Amino acid sequence: MPTFFRGIAVPRTSVDEVVSDIRSGGLRESGRSWLMRQQRPPDPDVLFGKPDLSLDDTRGEHVVEHPALCACGEIDGAAHYAWRHNRTDEDDTPILMEFAAPIEAVAVDGRDFLYTAFQLREPDRARVVLDRLFGPRVLRYAERAWDRKEKGYDIAMCDLAIHDPEVIAAHHANATVIGGRYRTVFRNAFTVRMPIPPEAIVSVWSPRDKPPRTVPEVTLDAIR
Repeated sequence: MPTFFRGIAVPRTSVDEVVSDIRSGGLRESGRSWLMRQQRPPDPDVLFGKPDLSLDDTRGEHVVEHPALCACGEIDGAAHYAWRHNRTDEDDTPILMEFAAPIEAVAVDGRDFLYTAFQLREPDRARVVLDRLFGPRVLRYAERAWDRKEKGYDIAMCDLAIHDPEVIAAHHANATVIGGRYRTVFRNAFTVRMPIPPEAIVSVWSPRDKPPRTVPEVTLDAIR
């Protein structure tokens, strides 16, 4: 199974308790899991060929929501979230964790880059960038999204792309530093369905040394 890294920040007085809780209980839908939701559309290959694909197909009430958490495929992205993006005056201490998860529990987190690329409709600028960051398979979905003008079609098509195992694998292997929305900096970003059982936890620790800032190599300006 592929491994993932997650970076959080907690009050200094809670570090030992949080680390111990994750090691013994895994990552669950309670406590400091910063809950998200993941919706996996049914029969994505059938939906890909649906001429009137809509958000109701990919996000409707019939599409089951699963509790999920955010994670990166490499440690630098997780460290950015632990040290910078998630730290506050109260949650002042970073925690990093590594865990394994089956591919069927994973989706690309496209909120800070991929969905915007689908919606901007600049294929001449975006094709090379998306191929580099998400692999050639993602263009199967992007080209469809760019060709259609119906409201919501581009987002629905991206909903299918983020669950494609080939897109997930290619993004997990990406080595290019991405600058996304809200000053996010990452090489890859995912949502992973919970719970993550304790036996899937590889390591949990509070790092001492703040990493240097990572400079984005590709930003959304490249596809505007």
